[in-house]
This record gives sequence, structure tokens and C-alpha cells, in this order.
Amino acid sequence: MPKKRARSAGPKTTSDASRVRRRFERLLSAGVAVFSERSLDRVLQQVVDSAREVVGARYAALGALAPDHQSLSQFVTSGMSQAERNRIGALPTGRGLLGLLIREPKPVRTRDIMRHPKRYGFPPGHPPMKSFLGVPIVSHGQVFGNLYLTEKLGAAEFDAEDQAIAVLLAAHAAVAIENARLNDAAQRLLGQVREMQRQRDLSFAMMNHELRNALTGVYGWAERLVRGKSPETAARAAREVYESAERTIILLNNFLDLTRLDAGKVRPVWRDVDVPVAIEHALSGIRPAADAKRVRLEVQGADRESTLRTDPMRLEQILVNLLSNAVRHGPEGEAVVVRVGAVDSEVRFAVSDHGPGIPADLQTRIFEPYERFDPHSGVGTGLGLPVSRRLAEVLGGRLTVESAVGQGATFTLSLPLMGPAT
Repeated sequence: MPKKRARSAGPKTTSDASRVRRRFERLLSAGVAVFSERSLDRVLQQVVDSAREVVGARYAALGALAPDHQSLSQFVTSGMSQAERNRIGALPTGRGLLGLLIREPKPVRTRDIMRHPKRYGFPPGHPPMKSFLGVPIVSHGQVFGNLYLTEKLGAAEFDAEDQAIAVLLAAHAAVAIENARLNDAAQRLLGQVREMQRQRDLSFAMMNHELRNALTGVYGWAERLVRGKSPETAARAAREVYESAERTIILLNNFLDLTRLDAGKVRPVWRDVDVPVAIEHALSGIRPAADAKRVRLEVQGADRESTLRTDPMRLEQILVNLLSNAVRHGPEGEAVVVRVGAVDSEVRFAVSDHGPGIPADLQTRIFEPYERFDPHSGVGTGLGLPVSRRLAEVLGGRLTVESAVGQGATFTLSLPLMGPAT
């Protein structure tokens, strides 16, 4: 008998091949779209949009796991209007099928969500959903989150082919998410580097400006001292040279201290300090400048014996900085007052002046490097207050300010009575 001829491929086989080819092309396009994004938020949104289109679902979502890996920290949706999202309310917390995927990161597929044994139900206002497909997104062996698809289009449920495509998309998503994370981290690092460069340039510019001003004063008055003939000119020139040199030394010391503080290299030397003696040491270095402006230096509350365990050199440095600012910015003929008192387990040194005061919007900025106490005064290094606050913190205390425009300012140094246990 003659052999029967083999049947040629029928229309169904051709149709299936075309369908698979189209889905494969859409999958490739989806991968390109996902990898074209750089920021993490845009990558997540592109993943859910692409998954919904390629798999063929009415809704898609991506839940990113929180650091505890027990709940969701982000939930990105596709296929819902903003009004629908608003009606749902709070983000899901990772219960029901979503929780199952978190606890057991492997694909889950069901024809009817409400018939699944792990169902939890929908909150009020949630769109009706029946068929469900969920797959984990795994990056470097760790689960980043899960991809969810609901309401299969054109069929009652998702099939094995849909699941395979979703798994491939989740693999693409894992790589794209890792790239986006690296990109975000690189952008943050770049921003930090640029800010460091800006601060460096600012510090060099300010140091150059301050040093030039101080040394110009030294040179100019030294020249008058050399060439001057009258005793009055010589006396003033000598005082100006002294004060300019002193400002230069203070500037350099503050700059070096700020550098060491930033590097964490300042270590207190703890000693028992006699409070009245420490205040007198600080005042002795300020009196020449105070006398030149006819500023009275008054001390209240330090007439009785009291001790404090702290670093005496750093305490004096902070007090000198505060007193210098008060004398510099206070009016001639007025008083700068130092009030000392013990409150609970700490000693407080309050330095008050009758200067122009500090606007509320500057009271935080003045403790930042290179921010002047009085931006319009043209004097001051912009380093004394930042260094003083950081030194106070190193000593276990704090430095605060109270001020109002036109009513002077009070800087309060609070230090613990006892240093660390030795």
C-alpha cells in the first residue's frame, strides 16, 4: 500500500508560533525599556508597566521588601488610576498571598484569589481581582521584592507560559534594580564629593581673605611704627600690630582645631579645674581688647570655690572665643558679663553682650564654619563658634545661644561637673 503523506503544519501550529514570537519580541522590548532607566523609582515603575503589557494582565504591582524582610516598604502599581489608588488607602502590609511570597519566595499562581488557602482579602475600595500570578525578584541571592499580576486578559487564569515570562522579567528587573541602586549611590557620592569640593574652596578662599586682612594690618601698622615719629602714633601702631598678630594666631589655631575635630583627633586631657581661676585666665587674654573699646568685663557667680573635671586648655579656648566675640560685637562703653552657676550635675558659663543681636535665621548658621557672627561687620574668622561648639561636645557638653535683634546675645556653655570615669 502507498504510504500516507505526513500532514502539513495546521493553522493552529502557525498561530502558536506567531504568538510566541510576538510575546518574545515584547519581552525583549520590555527588557530594553527597563534597562534604559537609571533611577530606582523609574526602574520599578517601568518593570510593572512592562510586566502588565507582556504577560497580559489588567493590573500589576511590585512590592519592595523593608529591611526587616517581613513587610513591604514600597508598592508600585500599574493599571490603576490615581483615584483608585486613593480609594485603597494605605499600602499593603504584606499579608495573605503577598505575605506568602515574602515568607516563601517562589512563584504563586491561582485561578481565584479568594479561594486560595492563604488569602487575606481586600481592603474597602479595592478593585475586584480574581486570577493571580506572583514571582519573587532575587538579586545576588537576596529577595528584593515581588512582582504581582492580577486579572489575566483574555483568559480565566495565568498559565505556565505566563509564569515563565514573569520569571524572566523578574530576572531582568533584579539586574536593572541593582544597576539603579549603584547609579543612585554613585549620584549621592558625586554630590558629596562636590559639596566637599565646595567647602574646600570656601575654606581656602576664607582663609586667604582672613590671613591677607590680618597680615596687611600687621604690615601697614609695622610700617608706621618704623617710620612714625610721634609717641601717639607709635603706641597705636604697636597695639594694632599686636592685635592683628593675635587675630592671625587665633585664626590659624581655630583652623587647625577644626581640621583635627573633623578627623576625630581631638582627645581631652581631663583635670580638676578651679572654675574662678579658669575664668580669670580667659579674661586676662581679653582685657587688652576690652580696654581698647572701654568695655567692662564683669563676672557673676564665680566668687566661691568650685571645681569642674574637664580639659582646662579647651575650656579656656571656648571661653576666650566667646569673650572675644562679645567684646568685638558689643558697643563701646558697655559691659560683657560672664555668669557662672551650677545646675543639677553641670556647670553653665553664660557670656552676654549688648550688641546688635542675632536674627533667628542666623542662630543655627553661626555654628557652621565660615559663617560670620555678624555678616555685615567685616570682622571675625567665622571659625570660633563652630570650633567652640564642637569642643563643647567633645567635653561632653553643649554650646547654645539666645538672642533677639537689638537685644544682644547670650552664649551658654554647659559642661558636666564630672568627666568620664577613669
